[in-house]
Amino acid sequence: TGNIHMFSNVARDAHYYPRRHRNERAWTQEQEEEENRPQNSYSAFIQLMPVFIIIVVSVITQLMATNPPYSLFYKSSIGHVISRETENLQVPYYVDKNFEKNYQGAELQELEKTVEKDYIDYIQTSCWKEKQQKSDLSNLAKLYRDERLKQKAESLKLEHCEKLSSLIGMHKGG
Repeated sequence: TGNIHMFSNVARDAHYYPRRHRNERAWTQEQEEEENRPQNSYSAFIQLMPVFIIIVVSVITQLMATNPPYSLFYKSSIGHVISRETENLQVPYYVDKNFEKNYQGAELQELEKTVEKDYIDYIQTSCWKEKQQKSDLSNLAKLYRDERLKQKAESLKLEHCEKLSSLIGMHKGG
């Protein structure tokens, strides 16, 4: 009932699409060639710069690091082989052969306070681990209704917890 008009741009489109397709191919070819080109040494150096910085900082840190003046445990690898005890709580610790030259008087007292604090922290952590282990065993015994696990949990000694309570008693008494 109405007039239908059809317009066709076949002639123009036929020339446009192949040309555009050729240009796309040329552009992607250039892009691939650029990606495959070797980078110059300056850009490679810039990319590796953070790695070099990390290496240099770690080397400097290692050179500046010194061994601690004491250890709670015997450590022959860093020279802590001479046994000592703190004056207040009689906490055992190890030092190197030059310790007495470097620590005397007030410095020695401050260091021994630090040794005692570190020792108490170690004992507290160990006590917590022992309690956790005992609790875990007890819970497993209940879960599996295993009498053997229950007996093992009940017989587990909390040696570090006992040390901690005796240290607290000594500290309050002293």
